[in-house]
Amino acid sequence: MRVLALTTQKGGSGKSTLAASLAVAAMQDGETVAALDTDPQGSLAGWGKRREANGIAVERVEPAAIKGAIDRLRRDGRASLVVIDTPGYFGAGVALALREANLCLLPVKPSILDVEAARPTVEQIRVLGRPFAFVLNQCNATTQARTLDAATALVSTGALAPSMVATRSDFLDAMTAGQGVTEIAPKGKAAVEVRLLWQWIKAQLAGAQA
Repeated sequence: MRVLALTTQKGGSGKSTLAASLAVAAMQDGETVAALDTDPQGSLAGWGKRREANGIAVERVEPAAIKGAIDRLRRDGRASLVVIDTPGYFGAGVALALREANLCLLPVKPSILDVEAARPTVEQIRVLGRPFAFVLNQCNATTQARTLDAATALVSTGALAPSMVATRSDFLDAMTAGQGVTEIAPKGKAAVEVRLLWQWIKAQLAGAQA
């Protein structure tokens, strides 16, 4: 069982939305997925309640109980992949979640403010000794120069997923419907981006050591 944690200390980075669509893409790729929401806002858990399709177990978990929840899933053999959505701040509970992660994914919007805001999270992840990577999220498809500037800044700090994710209405529609973008618009650009990102994450998890 592998654990993917989405984390960043800045709110509004699109963690929950990306976590939902990545969980669906992984399920469609043959993974048995469990999603754990440790964010007090409960966006991922709310998505799970709206979800009518089967295939993903979504659970609200207090940050202090995250290790117990993961141990239970591992013991029960109920999941091949666990996706964790964390709050937009760093604390003891987030640290507990990240310690369990085979990969920490940091969604970052392509702006200097968001790039700078990601640095404290990176420092904490390095202290914990966990593998991590950035993904440029909520990019504007028409402002490539800004995205490239952000990519350059992030590459100097750590690994960067080669698949960027643009701001598209499919993400909002999918969250509202309790679906992933690969379900609500399977042939859309958002679906293509998420599938590419998932395949990259899958490769990283395959080589990760717990």
